Amino acid sequence: MRTNTGRTKTIGTRTRRLLAVTVILASGTATTAIAANSPAVPPGPPTPVGSAASPRPTDQFIVKFKPSAAGSVAWRGKTYAKAAGDTSIEVREVKTTAGDAKVVKASRRLSAAESQRMLESLAAGADVASVEPDILLYPSSIPNDPYYSQQWGLSDPNSGIRVPSVWDKTTGTGQVVAVIDTGITQHSDLKGNVTAGYDMITDPASSGDGDGRDADPSDPGDFRTAGACGSGSSANSSWHGTHVAGLIAAVANNAEGVSGAAPGVKIEPVRALGACGGYLSDVSDSITWASGGTVSGVPANANPAKTINLSVGGTAACPAAMQAAIDGAVSRGSTVFVAAGNENQPASNVAPANCNNVIAIGASSKAGSKASYSNFGPTVDVMAPGGDTDGGILSTLNAGTTSPGAETYGYMMGTSMATPMASAVGALMKAADPSLAPSQIEAKLKATARPLLGTCPGGCGAGLIDASTAVIFPAPQTPIAAKAASLNGALGAATTGEVYGLKDSGGYQCFEHGCIVYSPASGAHVSTGAIRGLWAATGFENGRLGYPVTDEVTGLRDGGVYQNYQGGAIIWSPATGAHISVGAIRSIWASTGFESGRLGYPTSDEYPTGNDGSVAQNYQGGIIHWSPGGYYIIWA
Repeated sequence: MRTNTGRTKTIGTRTRRLLAVTVILASGTATTAIAANSPAVPPGPPTPVGSAASPRPTDQFIVKFKPSAAGSVAWRGKTYAKAAGDTSIEVREVKTTAGDAKVVKASRRLSAAESQRMLESLAAGADVASVEPDILLYPSSIPNDPYYSQQWGLSDPNSGIRVPSVWDKTTGTGQVVAVIDTGITQHSDLKGNVTAGYDMITDPASSGDGDGRDADPSDPGDFRTAGACGSGSSANSSWHGTHVAGLIAAVANNAEGVSGAAPGVKIEPVRALGACGGYLSDVSDSITWASGGTVSGVPANANPAKTINLSVGGTAACPAAMQAAIDGAVSRGSTVFVAAGNENQPASNVAPANCNNVIAIGASSKAGSKASYSNFGPTVDVMAPGGDTDGGILSTLNAGTTSPGAETYGYMMGTSMATPMASAVGALMKAADPSLAPSQIEAKLKATARPLLGTCPGGCGAGLIDASTAVIFPAPQTPIAAKAASLNGALGAATTGEVYGLKDSGGYQCFEHGCIVYSPASGAHVSTGAIRGLWAATGFENGRLGYPVTDEVTGLRDGGVYQNYQGGAIIWSPATGAHISVGAIRSIWASTGFESGRLGYPTSDEYPTGNDGSVAQNYQGGIIHWSPGGYYIIWA
């Protein structure tokens, strides 16, 4: 476990002091952060803030072809093939603009140099009239929350996490972030963004609210008197959980206070820390409950959180109980963000930063260096703004010194502030792409982090979190691509790209072991083997059968298989091969029980028996004859 052992300052003053706390995991407790004074409301009007994002490379280009080539897929394809040869990057058309230009997208994200090379290569095409980058634009407005300009961790394009650049696409709506902390106080800037949580503190003596575990996660205050908790000094209540909650999800654009980094998410407050800290068993159970696991004596969590924020910890090896709780949470799909600690030592000495399956967050300063107090080293995964003497982190708070008083705002410093910044970005990533697993979120945060502007003695992981590149909406898959993905490689490697222009706007893609065929009316289905061979003989989709409407269906008698088409079916068995089944004769065969009936499988396709349209089809157990006047069966 770990608590915020960093720094705090009061808004409107120059008073700062180190929040020194002792964490003793040997006895199973952790002490929470303590605020220095009752915070005041930030003074003065805000200063307007410009765009949070400078221009960055694009992976899309708008290509205007000369009239002689604009209508030719083949000529345009030659241009794209040449560009791929020049740059080793493939592009594909994704749409046509209202001005009849083609928008092409690269096969992967491009660096600035690669983007420029692709632009130059496309422009050099003999059939190209013009080309320009399909640049990314960002909202020019900023939240109307009056203290947003003082939230440099969000708004500063150099030392902040660049979340404003993604707010036009997602604010995290639909995501739940569990804040395992001191609980939460009433605050109008959080109202509407807090969902039901739980008080997981078992011991009434340390809970401060007179009872044990219950459904009320309200923070009654974690103040202590001199001599309490083994300390000779007293301390006011910290309202730490309220501060953390506001950093993640303070309501935006309500003309009040501050904005959270992910103002569309719901905070699930889970109270595990009281006046003297929190027991390891309570914190571990909180992780389990928050992620949807079972905790004896506690009702099931109706809204499991896919993101968990743990701004707690202490100097110790990772406790087995905590590791088990973390592993369980991750197995249920919850990403666990933890603070690296505030002792200016290797984070490997601090739990839970040194536990497995967590994302450990170090703190950076407004100047873009490692914060003076932040732990460091290889255990740190990424950095986020935590504040230092050059500027603290502003969020929701409470003015009460012991029990809750008036709502207010205040600055704190610490990796406890950096962690919710990172948690918020994790929730934004999950909102953009719900399929992301915890390991993928960690990998993407690291891959998209940018170097710190300043220094980082001892190592700061992959660098500073950058929401503008970490929060990515996956490109919508075509029906063929989605079908291929669902097969997990069963058809082998692709041997063609997706080819369109077939009847009724259809298309196909072939692989080593078959093809996927698609039309808007029939969907995407696999076509392979002997059944595909017979379908091909009928003229594929242009023949009597049209497009397939199912994949091959196995499990028939004697190892048989069938596939349905718009105009009928093809049936195959090892003994009889593949044959077409359509029309009236198929209906008659169906009335006998298909292959399970007396007739068995067809042994021929239909064949004409007269000039009046009469036809017949042979089966293992007889022959069906049909004419406009009726039908009869000759049994074998």
